[in-house]
Amino acid sequence: MGLLDFFRPKIRLAIGDCSSRSLTHAETFPVNLSGRNLDGTKSPLCRIHQLDGEFSLEPLSNEHPIKLNGQTVARETPLKPNQNYGLALDKHLMVLRLTRKPQRIGDGFSEGNWDIAPRDNPEDRETLPPSQVTPESIATHIERPEDHLAFPTYGDTCFLLSDLLSSLDPSAAPASDAPPPAPNTQHPRTSRPLLPKPPSPAPHKPEPGSQSSPCPYCWKPFTAGDALSIAVHDSLTGDPVLGSHVKLRFAAERFNSLGQALDAEGVPCPDHACPHCRGRLPPSFFSQPQHILSLVGAPSSGKSYYLSVLLRQLPEDLIRHYSANLQDGDPSGNAQLNEMKNRVFSANTPEDAFISKTDFEGVMYERLYRDGKLVPLPRPFVYYLQSLTDPECRASLVFYDNAGEHFKPGIALDESPGALHVAASAGLLFLFDPSSSPAFRKLLRRKRDPQLHTDASDEQDTILSELGVRVKKMRALESHEKVDTPLAILVGKFDLWQNLLPPETLHLSEDCPLTPEAIAQNSRHVRSLLAQLCPTIVANAESISTNVTYFPLSSLGHSPKEIPEGPLAGRLAPNPKRLKPIQATAPVLWILSQQSPSPIQRVNGAMSEATLEEASDETT
Repeated sequence: MGLLDFFRPKIRLAIGDCSSRSLTHAETFPVNLSGRNLDGTKSPLCRIHQLDGEFSLEPLSNEHPIKLNGQTVARETPLKPNQNYGLALDKHLMVLRLTRKPQRIGDGFSEGNWDIAPRDNPEDRETLPPSQVTPESIATHIERPEDHLAFPTYGDTCFLLSDLLSSLDPSAAPASDAPPPAPNTQHPRTSRPLLPKPPSPAPHKPEPGSQSSPCPYCWKPFTAGDALSIAVHDSLTGDPVLGSHVKLRFAAERFNSLGQALDAEGVPCPDHACPHCRGRLPPSFFSQPQHILSLVGAPSSGKSYYLSVLLRQLPEDLIRHYSANLQDGDPSGNAQLNEMKNRVFSANTPEDAFISKTDFEGVMYERLYRDGKLVPLPRPFVYYLQSLTDPECRASLVFYDNAGEHFKPGIALDESPGALHVAASAGLLFLFDPSSSPAFRKLLRRKRDPQLHTDASDEQDTILSELGVRVKKMRALESHEKVDTPLAILVGKFDLWQNLLPPETLHLSEDCPLTPEAIAQNSRHVRSLLAQLCPTIVANAESISTNVTYFPLSSLGHSPKEIPEGPLAGRLAPNPKRLKPIQATAPVLWILSQQSPSPIQRVNGAMSEATLEEASDETT
């Protein structure tokens, strides 16, 4: 043993229970795994030894044969570190791994899915979600289970499908005595937990990484201990999944004195990747709660302009009225949005301020691994929010600029899952474009606005309905059920339609954010107008969520100009000299106020609803 080996964590046995998808580990050897006899007593069925740095599995019972990766084991069999083994032990299926990092046992294990494939063609896999892993469901798909394999991870670990069916027998008693987790669950060279901590009955603040967080790319949850590291050394360019141009993703086994993973060449690796899609995670991803804010709208409804204006004004409103700082959490990942924002606010002419429509698979998308295939996923725009008066009050905000086509009915979610972030969202924003609505156009036909004289097909109610279908489908809800996720209906281009309401009807303060009472009053008036002109928008919105609020806003504050000549001739673009957004930040501030706990608190003026309730309680 060398000096460096003294500091390295020792190899432990990670044990994954395939029925509950729970993970435990054993610190010392030998390890006995037991089964239950017919009389209810338990007896050891196999033992895992360590001798002179070598590991092996020894069967202990002739009456209960055991299988390793689908093969019956009758004699002592060597086990290699850092390799997964599927152990079928008396109707109980486990994944074993000898590793220095026992908090991670394989991509996809925690999801609960099973991949089924023929024994003669293991690559031809069909994924079954947990709800379909039943004897009845499998029997309808497969005629001969004995000729198929079952994979609990994306790797090569497998069982016979017949053994999986035996383990699903409700009369089968639990078969194994998996060792309980060791009291010390901290890696000796880093503070990240190796195993999720059990929930405490008393309220407490979770340690970073102790709870799962959805990936900002593929929106599948995982814990800090499951994250992959991204190699740094030039010789490690090339990932077996993402391609030869991408740096290798790997499960770290070695760490330096700062707790940073070391790649195969010994170079520290500060960046991490999602274990599911392998996308690069933003810096400090695990250090604060994450709020995904999903913006949805029809093609060409103005989502890119709205995001550009929002991320210009939101930091200013937060620092002025909430004493909170919103900073760029991932400058390289946010480059495209920053470029759009600078284009709008630094332009001198409409041509310079023009933002092209978001392409279905353009620069706003990245091809990543999801559910066994490479698919286009939208790039997340990550910003970090932190209170200046309470450093512990912080969160990351994640935005997306989706192509509107992603929300059209008929788009296959497995081939183009780029809109599924709505199911993991902390708040939904639907941007309604009145200039595309025939009912609004009829009332505004006398206006000389170029937006009203372009060809437009109105499919906004269909897209909003499809949004509800996807959210409920991904959350396993029935069509009549509703989510409690805040849903903001943004009726855009307010400068165009404001005359449809009596003067002074709405609260439109420019000096400070609106109070909850003003927001509620505005919502009632805007909802009433929408119910008259576009009742299906109101009906669809209120069938999705129990918490819907309607907002009047304008991203530009004026009618855009038609570009007369040049390569952009005929396109509409804002006049940079007339930019004056109206209530652009109100929907996002409202959604943040609806979170529990809320990452913002109103200061220097009207207080948030939560603060008002606290003050009322104290007075009482």
